[in-house]
Amino acid sequence: MTAHIHVTLDAKRKEIIAYIGSLEADLEQARRDLSAIIATEHVFQSRGPNVTAYMNMAMVFPRHELPKFARAALEASPDGLSTVQVAAHVIAAKGLDVKDRHLRKAIGYKVVQLLRQWEKKRKIERVGKVGTAMQGFISSLVMIF
Repeated sequence: MTAHIHVTLDAKRKEIIAYIGSLEADLEQARRDLSAIIATEHVFQSRGPNVTAYMNMAMVFPRHELPKFARAALEASPDGLSTVQVAAHVIAAKGLDVKDRHLRKAIGYKVVQLLRQWEKKRKIERVGKVGTAMQGFISSLVMIF
């Protein structure tokens, strides 16, 4: 009789150990899911120096803010600026991390798009190009917004 109780208890012990193992695996998966959700929230709620380059730039710059900063940079330099210099001015004016090379590249790309639009609309003129950066955009024409 004691052998039967011993076998039954041993089987129940193995069943509980297996159940605990499956609960621990579920708990670990839940922790990974929670970590991913928290990281995603952090990306979409980031402002200021925590902004990363893989964010949507529309979230970083509200409507008409990027053109406002670019226009201020061009007006501050009558000799003209390169797209890299305009992007650096925009990053500094926004209060973002100037040392983040990915952010500089992403904002520089948006600045190039903006300045090319202005060039097509004849709001600015291109003086030349140095390396990969367009050099000497000047606001020689009246900029209308």
